[in-house]
Amino acid sequence: MNYDAIIIGSGISGGWAAKELSEKGLKTLLLERGRDVKHGQDYPTALMKPWEFPNRLQTTEEDRENYPVQHIFYDESSKPYFIKDKDYPYVQEKPFCGHRVIRWVADR
Repeated sequence: MNYDAIIIGSGISGGWAAKELSEKGLKTLLLERGRDVKHGQDYPTALMKPWEFPNRLQTTEEDRENYPVQHIFYDESSKPYFIKDKDYPYVQEKPFCGHRVIRWVADR
């Protein structure tokens, strides 16, 4: 199959990109490998106040050890949605440059 755009990840940016591109008429493929999140029941921290978290939303030393790359992007409220970097190491062999793909699609 041929696609005009392939989006990796259905997070806030990927989901929005897929929506916008498909609404513009591009044949869009959205790939996701995360678990199925059920609206309402799979958001254990959604209604919690900052003072209800054990570390008041602060990053811990354990977080920095287990999530050396990702710990700067989350706090205790969103931590359940991240996998441990130690279990799935982030390996970058050369710098990623995706702006050409985005620009190519936007200029079409």
